[in-house]
This record gives sequence, structure tokens and C-alpha cells, in this order.
Amino acid sequence: MEPRNLHGVALPASAKRFPHLLDSARLAEDLGADLVTVSDHPYLPGELETWSLMAMLLSRTERVMVAPNVAPLSLRPPAMLAKAAATLQFTSGGRFALGLGVGGPFEQIPGFGGAWPAIGPAIDALDEAIPLIRRLWGTEAVTHEGRFFRLHEASVGPAPEPAVPIWVGSFKPRMLAVTGRHADGWLPTNAYLDLDEVPGMSRRIDEAAAEAGRDPGEITRVFNVMGTISDRVPRRDDRLLTGPADHWIAALHSYRDRLGFGSFVFWPVEGDTREQIRLFFDQIRPHLS
Repeated sequence: MEPRNLHGVALPASAKRFPHLLDSARLAEDLGADLVTVSDHPYLPGELETWSLMAMLLSRTERVMVAPNVAPLSLRPPAMLAKAAATLQFTSGGRFALGLGVGGPFEQIPGFGGAWPAIGPAIDALDEAIPLIRRLWGTEAVTHEGRFFRLHEASVGPAPEPAVPIWVGSFKPRMLAVTGRHADGWLPTNAYLDLDEVPGMSRRIDEAAAEAGRDPGEITRVFNVMGTISDRVPRRDDRLLTGPADHWIAALHSYRDRLGFGSFVFWPVEGDTREQIRLFFDQIRPHLS
């Protein structure tokens, strides 16, 4: 898959803010967003089920891609993930991307019926699951006898067209290696990492890709940037990006030039979500080309 620069928004699956979800997605599309993502934390009682929401968002938008940010494999087996993704790709006319990971905070997942009680096996399962999902998107039935998954003549059909990109949310070495081996994109979040560690993380992805015979340059680097656009907050560019538009523009240029991210997902954490989206696409996005 040929990477391209994307600019989008991350929206909560909050039941309380449900009306704003629809308005915010349509507003982002109207303002030129390429992508709308929705957080996927089904174990949080205040949040709605993300895959149901994504189907609705795709039906009420016309151009933007939609993706979970990110779906926890521990709660959704590969065959059903493949089927759901293929269905959304088919019904949307090719506007779906599969954000995938082990889920977080992981400690809440076992209590919600997660398949593995510890994160180690969950990472190993993801390593097995991604190529299996891609096989299931093919035209032939799949029989698979793996460590974590067993399928017999399974076929999800119809094969998604175009192919669904898989973006992995990863931070630690083993997950970064999985990303390099299998993913079309890397989808980390600024709130959960130290910016100084990003070059080393990116190298780990590149090394794993090269070891797997893949071109590291084909892995899209998509950065979730949590923060607030406001003149009334102190300037920060570490685990949250906060400050006025000129501060955001300088920081995102640095993330692109210094850290290698070409695509950004704006994740507003304070203020009116719709106004934050308007500020991002009116005042910041035009300076990112």
C-alpha cells in the first residue's frame, strides 16, 4: 500500500456525547478531513459499542475513511474481525481502515471476557492474527491450526476491495516488531509515549519490517495527537500538545521532520469538540501540506 499523508480526528464513543459524535464527524468531513476514528473501549460502561457506531458514521458520511482507534483483538476473534471489516469496506465503498491492537488499559480486558489474562499471550496472538485476517480476506477458504486460533474452511467473503489497511497501535518493543512484520500503518498516541523515544521505536519497526522482507517505507506513520488548541493554556508539546495554532503548526512540523510522522489524527481533550475540530482544519491543517 502506498502511504499518503492523512489528517483526521479522533472521537469518543461516549454515550453522553453521542449527538456530538455525529455532528463532529460530518463537520470534519465538510472541513476536509481524510479520516474519522472512534475509540474502542467496550469495557467502559460510559462508552457505546464502536463497531455499531462506525457503521452508522459510514452511512452518514460520504468521503472520509473511518477506523477504530484501536480495536482490541482480545475481545474480537480474527474471523469476526475480518468479516466485520470486509462488510464495512463493502457497504462504505472502500472507506474503512482497521485499527488494531491488544487493547488498553489491558488490565480491564480479562474481566470483560478477554481471551488472554496477560498481555504477553495477547501480543503473540496479534502476531498470529494479522496475517490470518488477510488470508480470510482472500477468495479461498482458510484452514488454520495455530497456537491461538483454529479455523476449518472458513471464508468471510466478499473479499474487500480495495484491501483494508491494518494500522497497529503499539509502543513497546514486541508490539513494535509485530507492527513492522505485518502492519500497513503505525498508530501510536502522544499521551502514552516520550517523544525522545520515538526515533528508536520507529527503528524497531523498520528493522522488523526488513527482517520480514518488507519495505519499511510502505508503513504509514499515523500519529494520534491529543491536546487542546487554545491561547488560554500553557504551551506543551510532550504528552499533550496544548497551545495556540502557531504552536501546533510548529510542533506538527517537528513531528513530521524529526520523528517521521506524515499523518496526524487530532484528538481534542478539552473544550467543545466541534469548535476544536474547526480550529484544527481552519487554522492548522492548511499549513501541513
